[in-house]
Amino acid sequence: EPSYADQNRVFDDLGRGVLENAWKGYNCSLFAYGQTGSGKSYSMVGYGANKGIVPVTCEELFKGIEEKKGSRIEFQVVLNMLEIYNEQVRDLLNPVSNVKGGLKVREHPSRGFYVDGARLVPVKTYEDIEERIAEGTKNRTIASTNMNATSSRAHTIVSVTFTQKSKNESGQNMARTSIINLVDLAGSERADSTGAVGQRLQEGAAINKSLSTLGNVIKALADGSTGKKVLVPYRDSTLTKLLKNALGGNSKTIMIAALSPADINFEETLSTLRFADRAKSIKTKATVNESPTDKLIRELRTENARLLEMLKKGNFTLEVSESSGASEEEIARMRKQMEEELAQTLEVNRREMGEMQKSWEQRLAESQQVYVEKDKAERQKQVERKTTPHFWNLNEDPQLSNMVVHLAKPGSSHVGNKKASPAPEILLNGLSILPEHAVVKNEQNETISLRPSEGAKMLLNGEPLTGEVPLHHNDRARLPPAQGST
Repeated sequence: EPSYADQNRVFDDLGRGVLENAWKGYNCSLFAYGQTGSGKSYSMVGYGANKGIVPVTCEELFKGIEEKKGSRIEFQVVLNMLEIYNEQVRDLLNPVSNVKGGLKVREHPSRGFYVDGARLVPVKTYEDIEERIAEGTKNRTIASTNMNATSSRAHTIVSVTFTQKSKNESGQNMARTSIINLVDLAGSERADSTGAVGQRLQEGAAINKSLSTLGNVIKALADGSTGKKVLVPYRDSTLTKLLKNALGGNSKTIMIAALSPADINFEETLSTLRFADRAKSIKTKATVNESPTDKLIRELRTENARLLEMLKKGNFTLEVSESSGASEEEIARMRKQMEEELAQTLEVNRREMGEMQKSWEQRLAESQQVYVEKDKAERQKQVERKTTPHFWNLNEDPQLSNMVVHLAKPGSSHVGNKKASPAPEILLNGLSILPEHAVVKNEQNETISLRPSEGAKMLLNGEPLTGEVPLHHNDRARLPPAQGST
């Protein structure tokens, strides 16, 4: 079919331009917008052998690095993977750091908005990136099961920071840095067409808030490019804060508008096309991010000394107009908040300076140390899957299926939540999961049976489970009403 565009053509048309700009030292962004089910995630991430833009871009980047090996340039690649769900940010590469209410989005004077506490993982091969993205997807699956959410209900941002270090003619250490943002937005749809109620409606409201703010930002930027003076509402949503550079700053940006061919989706398709039309008129000002490393460290040191002096003496000005009617308590609270922000900026600068002064080999070694045990356990589990009966998660989103695996080892394996004592062999979290929910018996890998505990709700192949029953290959055990159950 000549009109069919496969994943290779999508990458050649869109992804290759992103990669070429990254090599030149420009910040690049590529994001997919459209309603749920229109193919955003398929284009960005892909499925199975049909790799999307994100994995192919990473693969091609390392191919280019391999070809340039032997030159006097040091290449550094750092990965970061975030998810925005209900206006809250989660770090998919470090779920331990995720706190109630999400990670904080702060603003740095020179770097702009960033996520405080997000893990930046140094990687040296494409296989490393594959493993980390698979881990991020697995963490997303677990979180979505716990919160009864699906991937189309969250925005996913994969950031690849690509740095090329070399010496210029005068012998100065130079660093050319490009941040590649690959964004898979949540599906945009109308509440009346989805029949959403309760939590789904609440999720939809949060998604539509961030997407409508994105629309307002794009409209304001489009108006600004024609000469109008407008205020761009970046701060109205977490998504637009993090995409500020991509939308109107130092970045070369590409947008994929994903459309559904069904006539029932006419309104959403029209809305997506209007959105894309406005986005086309935005003009960003991308510049090559190249500067001497020594100069950057010197500037950070100077700024740190200035901030430290301000914090010690408390000699920063807090402008509050008399007409604002702010009480002394409010002024004191604002002063405290300002002190906290200064202290936070100081800490970020120190961290950044420390990373700059470390060698790339040191950073890689530290990163590998964190993941070595985890990767070893994961590989061991993959080997055991071949010979041990196991459960794997089935999700309405194919990308999130078969990501979580629980082995049913010989003997009895208890199923329950984290409140159980002792901890169960198969730990599940989510709605309706009891501390002692069920017992799986494995008799020498020949007979496998499942018995629910008293008061536990379970379905086996769609039928309520009341007593112990034998399990067979491809049986579906469901723990209602959680989504993506094993």
